[in-house]
Amino acid sequence: MSCACRIGACLIVMCLSASAARAADGTFGIAAGATASMFPPPDTGETIELAGGMLIGFYAVIPMSKSISLMPELLYVQKYSSRTAPTSTPLRVQYVELPLLVKMPFLWGTYFAEGVAFGWPVENSGFAPSLAQITSPDVSIVIGGGYNVTKTLALEIRYDTSMRQVSTVPAAPAQRGRSYLAIAKLHF
Repeated sequence: MSCACRIGACLIVMCLSASAARAADGTFGIAAGATASMFPPPDTGETIELAGGMLIGFYAVIPMSKSISLMPELLYVQKYSSRTAPTSTPLRVQYVELPLLVKMPFLWGTYFAEGVAFGWPVENSGFAPSLAQITSPDVSIVIGGGYNVTKTLALEIRYDTSMRQVSTVPAAPAQRGRSYLAIAKLHF
């Protein structure tokens, strides 16, 4: 490949990238999806398995600059898992979460979404005797991306990892939530 062809190819890629990578228009909408969560590491002699849950909520996209938008959300999230030791026990925590994400466009309708989420537990089973013994607020790092299918529909995949121990019970193992989320967003 000649030098002129390489330069031409680079210029075409740069032009396509520049035209596709621009901030989203301001919008708001509803989000719904599925979660697959677990709470590693397991205590001695037990295993922790993924279990499914769901999420539903609201979000907004607020353009901040040409290539960055703020995307706050308010979500109800079910983070379910199961512990197998001598007997199988469901581990379930339901949260009201406030993710504060930065949305950065990439190419051809795709984008990255990264940020932090704060979660307040609203229901618990399997971790602690009472809801007061579940860490509140939970703080997690969120990394993901999405694709704008149409002007009114986007699909996202995310990984959410908790930074704080789930249970505050003194004898509890140091378990932190890990979740995979698949989300459909309907823009208004």
